[in-house]
Amino acid sequence: MYRYGEEISYKFELLKTGDYNNLQFFECGNERLDNHIKSNVIKTNEIVDEDGLYFKFTDLITQKIIGIVSLASSGIIYKVSNYTHVLPAIKIDVLAVDKDYQKLHYDFASENDPNPDNHYYFSDDIIGTTIKHCRDISENYTLVNYIVLYADKKAYRYYERNGFENYTEYMVKENNQEINKNIPMYLKL
Repeated sequence: MYRYGEEISYKFELLKTGDYNNLQFFECGNERLDNHIKSNVIKTNEIVDEDGLYFKFTDLITQKIIGIVSLASSGIIYKVSNYTHVLPAIKIDVLAVDKDYQKLHYDFASENDPNPDNHYYFSDDIIGTTIKHCRDISENYTLVNYIVLYADKKAYRYYERNGFENYTEYMVKENNQEINKNIPMYLKL
C-alpha cells in the first residue's frame, strides 16, 4: 500500500457498466452509501443516473476504483422577500473515497505539520479533481457559478477545508427527506 497520496497515479473518467464487478470491492466505510454504490448505481447492465452522471477515480497501478462522484445540473434558489432567482450550479450528489485511501496524508510535509489545519490528504486531491472538472464544464460547456452539495455531519469539516461554505440565509435548501439532516453547502467557482 501507499505511504503518501502523492505516490498514487489515478485517472478520472465516466463510470461504465463494465465496472460493476470492480465496484463490488469499493468500501467507503458508510454502510448505507456502500450498499447504494454496489447495488443501485449499475442495474441490469445500465448506469442508473438518478443522482447524476457517475465518475470513477481508478488507481492506475491496482486498477481498483478508489473514488466515486456523481455530478448533476442544479441550482441554488436565492430568495429575498418577493424576489426569487436561480443561480446555476453543479450538484455533487455522491462523493465517496475508498476507506483504504482516506486519511492518507498527501506527502511528508502534511504528515509532519504540527497544525492540523495545514494537513492535506489524498481525499483532498480527489475533491480538487472534481472541482477542476466542474470548473472545466463551466468554462467550456455551460456557465455554472457554483458547486452545491449536502454534507453529512461527519464530512462537514472535509468540505469546509476544501472551500465549501454554508448556505446563506437567502439560499433555499432542497426539501428532500434523504438529505434533510445534511448541511447545504456551496462553493463559488
